[in-house]
Amino acid sequence: MNTPYLNRVLIYLQQELPEIYREHITLTGGKLVITLTGTADFNLGYETLQQTIVNNISRIRNRQIDLEFTIKSKFQERDFKIFK
Repeated sequence: MNTPYLNRVLIYLQQELPEIYREHITLTGGKLVITLTGTADFNLGYETLQQTIVNNISRIRNRQIDLEFTIKSKFQERDFKIFK
């Protein structure tokens, strides 16, 4: 686990994600966790966030580690990983 690197990725994503998600992303146990709030459609929210994250992470040069993400709501949770 490379915590300083993950902290930099967290800060980067807090700046790049749509405003409604910026304050709902945290670093927990080596994973970046995004919590969907409200009654939004989980599948739509997941697809939107996953694609936005993949697009933003692809801009990072010299990625140091695989990045693990969890997108969760009150009732659902789904993980994905972006390989180095």
